Amino acid sequence: MNTTARVTSSVIFVGDVDRSVAFYSELLGCTAAIHDRDAALLLGQGGFQIYLIEQGPRAPHHSGGVGIQCLIWAVDSAEELTDVEEALQGRGIRTDRHASGGVTFVTGRDPDGIRIMVAHPSPEELPRSVVGARLYS
Repeated sequence: MNTTARVTSSVIFVGDVDRSVAFYSELLGCTAAIHDRDAALLLGQGGFQIYLIEQGPRAPHHSGGVGIQCLIWAVDSAEELTDVEEALQGRGIRTDRHASGGVTFVTGRDPDGIRIMVAHPSPEELPRSVVGARLYS
């Protein structure tokens, strides 16, 4: 088999879809292609899609087990990474900035406490040379 696949979409279960649409639209520059009462489809740069599905404010979020733990976004410049960090901090979100293998990461949490990471440079610009220890926590 000679198949090449790439990630094009994510599905994120959220507590409040309106709040998450506002958060991801502002932070990542996404636009809402569909926005229903309990679901939304956001379109990001390069055609990446984020499906937001409302589960209600008391839905549990389990991390640390088997399965996807977070998505890592990439921006085109160090200035954009600073913009993302400031946008998170402007929402009262604690951030962490660290570097590993020549890549700088900003880590924070979305309104539901889901960890998000944004990096510069992208893997296309600088192929990864290490698996950073912070990915384990």
